Amino acid sequence: MNKKKKTKILVGIVAFVMVVLMVTLGFLLVDLKYSATLDIVVAPISAEVKIDGKVYENGTYKMEPGEVAYEITKDGFATKSGVLNLEDGRTTKLYTYLLPTDGSFDWYLEHESDQMILNTIGDALAGEESRSYFERYPIVQILPIVYANYDAEWNYTEFRIDGGDFDECEKAFCVKVTDTTGGNYDVALEMIREKGFSPDDYEIIYQYEPIVPLER
Repeated sequence: MNKKKKTKILVGIVAFVMVVLMVTLGFLLVDLKYSATLDIVVAPISAEVKIDGKVYENGTYKMEPGEVAYEITKDGFATKSGVLNLEDGRTTKLYTYLLPTDGSFDWYLEHESDQMILNTIGDALAGEESRSYFERYPIVQILPIVYANYDAEWNYTEFRIDGGDFDECEKAFCVKVTDTTGGNYDVALEMIREKGFSPDDYEIIYQYEPIVPLER
């Protein structure tokens, strides 16, 4: 093989490698640009979903991070619209449904495929709400705590610790100590600390409810 032919082969190999590198670099740049994910599940399936004016169907899409506006429409149904913040490297879920203008669910009862999508959306939203609740109020993992015990001298102590939204709450969530034998407020707070949580992070409600003796 002469020198001229070898040079042509070498140039061809170099050119091929360059093309492969450029294509690979192109895919990498696209992945970097479209680094956010949007998961769309909307009912009815026939509803029109627009993201920044572009029509999408139910599915998962790679998109640029940032705020996008959505609008979901269908004739005879109430329109939904809003803004989503798509985050780099994270999946944002647009799980929602439209109701007929009369506010009824009759459409879904008459359209089985849309009813299945509606059930999927409902399950997903319930699961997301539960996860969000646990993230905001992690102490619920250890509640309720019920303490009922006799000491060595047969003195009885009873109280319980619950979490939630009670009538006495000033915030959306508080911890309630219900003491049936009295004087156990500090003991209850110490028990919370022993479980790895700080009472200072929560609104604490104390209620003394003495045991009422049974009538004979």
